[in-house]
Amino acid sequence: MMERAQISAWQFFVLVFGYLLGTSFFFRPGGLIVIAKQDAWIVPLWAGVAGILMSLLWMHLADYYPGLSIVQICTQAGGRVIGGVMALMYIGYFVHLSSLITRNLGDFMSLTLMPRTPLTVFHLMLLIVTVYAVIKGVEAIARTTEVMFPIVTLTFMLIFLLALPEWNWNRFQGMFQFDVWSTMKESRSIFGFPYMEAITLMMLFPYIQRQRKGVFLLGIIVTTLLLSLITFFMIGVLGVTRASHTTYPLFLIVQEIQIGTFIEHLDSTIALILVIAIFIKLTVAYYSAVIGLSQLFQLRDRSWLAFSLIFLVAGLALGFDNILQNITFAREYYFEYMLLFAIIFPVILLVITRLKQIIGNTKRGSES
Repeated sequence: MMERAQISAWQFFVLVFGYLLGTSFFFRPGGLIVIAKQDAWIVPLWAGVAGILMSLLWMHLADYYPGLSIVQICTQAGGRVIGGVMALMYIGYFVHLSSLITRNLGDFMSLTLMPRTPLTVFHLMLLIVTVYAVIKGVEAIARTTEVMFPIVTLTFMLIFLLALPEWNWNRFQGMFQFDVWSTMKESRSIFGFPYMEAITLMMLFPYIQRQRKGVFLLGIIVTTLLLSLITFFMIGVLGVTRASHTTYPLFLIVQEIQIGTFIEHLDSTIALILVIAIFIKLTVAYYSAVIGLSQLFQLRDRSWLAFSLIFLVAGLALGFDNILQNITFAREYYFEYMLLFAIIFPVILLVITRLKQIIGNTKRGSES
């Protein structure tokens, strides 16, 4: 059932911003630098344009069904059978996305800080806190994100300022020498992560009553600009060679920050920030899965459902044997995987809606 809650325009912006930039700022720039070298900072700009166009498609669909989530839109437009199958597939995607986000934290902690700790320990610790937030509801998630937002932002600003002495403009030599179409094809995964993943935020549309379109678009635009800026910053500080040969370039930058003996070893700081960012994104995805199931099967109590999904998400998070398989899936298949949920299904729902309107108008015209 639909939760009776409401979030402000500012809270929705923070959720959009935190969800889109939550993990992409840490995991995305390195792969872009491998593909586009000195021009990697340009890639998020054209991906952001595509993200804006897709968001306009989703909001156009939502305008036909005010007050409904994407799961409810599926059943409303497609009926109990076809629409129910589409809604169930969206819920399955939300569960799968939750497992991917959870695995991101496990891989990072295992590779950088605590290599002897089993992945499941990280997964369960994060999921238990997430379930608590989901049970409390979307308003609690929005307020928590609102509190964490300035902490994360100020910490990043401090890190960038401390790393600026390592900046070297010579690292940008050879810019604007890339082939646009080849680069776009090789870096197509950025369309899927993070921009196509924003389809999940349609589960929150019913809770924001004012300025939804403007806030949603603003969140995508700000995320695009910051992702481009972060990539630009990594190239200037590390250079293409070093940034493309490490899984987590931002973590490497933080490791090398040292000002006397007073400011050094900030590894744990960036790890804490990443945990917060992952928590924000995971709560949105996990909440979407739980509330989607509640809406589809008309369940009133979501608490037992939220706890039950822990085992499914934790199990799916172990689907990759190592981080290389995770990276390969994201690079080679994620864009095609996301096409179904971000473009194909919304277009089908729009076509069905328009056909229903045309048939309805025809019937009313013949009766009159």
